[in-house]
Amino acid sequence: MRILYTSTRRIQAQAAIYTETGDPQKVIKVISHKVPDTADELQRNEVLIRMLAAPVNPSDLNQIEGSYPVKARFKKLNAVNGTNTSLIATVGGNEGVAEILATGSGVAGLFNGDWVVPRQAGVFGTWCTHAVVKDKTILKIPSGWREGVEAIDVACLKVNPSTAYRLLSDFVDLRPGDCIIQNGANSGVGRAVIQLAKHWGIRTINIVRDRPHLPELAQELYNLGADVVISDKQLIDTGDGRIKIKEQIKSLKAPICLGLNCVGGRTTVQMTKLISQGGVLVSYGGMSRQPVMLPTSLLIFKDISARGFWMNRWYSDCTLFNKKEDEIRNIVLPLLRRTLKIEYLLGIVFTLESCDARGTVTNL
Repeated sequence: MRILYTSTRRIQAQAAIYTETGDPQKVIKVISHKVPDTADELQRNEVLIRMLAAPVNPSDLNQIEGSYPVKARFKKLNAVNGTNTSLIATVGGNEGVAEILATGSGVAGLFNGDWVVPRQAGVFGTWCTHAVVKDKTILKIPSGWREGVEAIDVACLKVNPSTAYRLLSDFVDLRPGDCIIQNGANSGVGRAVIQLAKHWGIRTINIVRDRPHLPELAQELYNLGADVVISDKQLIDTGDGRIKIKEQIKSLKAPICLGLNCVGGRTTVQMTKLISQGGVLVSYGGMSRQPVMLPTSLLIFKDISARGFWMNRWYSDCTLFNKKEDEIRNIVLPLLRRTLKIEYLLGIVFTLESCDARGTVTNL
């Protein structure tokens, strides 16, 4: 979401809010609201930010619907609509990049003009032009990492690319030449996995859902750095197709150390069978809504480990600033070299202009 703002003496702040959970098209409204104009009006640990860009993720919509584990935080909001109105509401969005406009007297290490991102989902809503946030809820993007990087790219670092980075970093000690396998390879996370793996010299076997234009999609992934691309139909094929897939995988001449699952169901079982002795299967999603039911033989005779990962939990559990900084650095630096293309819109576009005169969202 690209944010437009009015550069005047008094800040004209707007936000996409909701006062109850439900259908995003029905409950989201855009309002004008009050924010401080100067640092003198801020509390000691408060920071006034101007949002530069904020994406719309499926998890944002799930949160509005009330079906996401991270629940919305409703609080008092002072709306300006001809008369001052106090609302109990929350601002939509969990991801984005902002510029600091002013800081409270007790804020250290953050300065006007700095770019910042939310430390984790749920700390404040990002679908707004301006916001006042606590200094501990934001993470600074060092100015030296920003050169040549678009704000919209940085806005999307904290969900899909960060998940990809953690999946490749936290479960197996991957080395150049190693091989991983993943399903949902054309998702935002999947595409980031391909690119980061390529950047680090790790080979990828990528499974996508069968479709009429499979060759075109496969070529897209090859262009990003994929080594092998196959369909889920080919994966479960018991005939010549499966033999050809095994030949492709064998040609990589590397053990498959890690499997990444965001689908579940039968294809995940078949994918896990390709993981090498002592490998790890990590589930971070379940788009098919089917369980992951692994044969006992994989656990006993191949010593396959099954793990789970949720980015929000990592942000909550990780108290080490340097680990979070390291994560951003290792994603931003490839961006600086223009080797990482982030799929940030996911086919969904939301802007403050996409509302009718009453502030009702019309095309989310």
